[in-house]
Amino acid sequence: MSLAQANKNLKFDKRLTERNVTVGEMSKEELQKHLESLPDLAHNVEKFTIDGKNASSSSDESH
Repeated sequence: MSLAQANKNLKFDKRLTERNVTVGEMSKEELQKHLESLPDLAHNVEKFTIDGKNASSSSDESH
């Protein structure tokens, strides 16, 4: 893979988007359009507590 292709693949990488907007590699509007096109995956999250126990099974304490 060429460096140009690698940079293209990283254009919307969360760690680089602010830099890309700042240096003019993409507009804020282009970024916003991309973010709005992403699917909502909120139903795929798994809640947990700091102690590492699954929040949905907190009533299953066997200790």
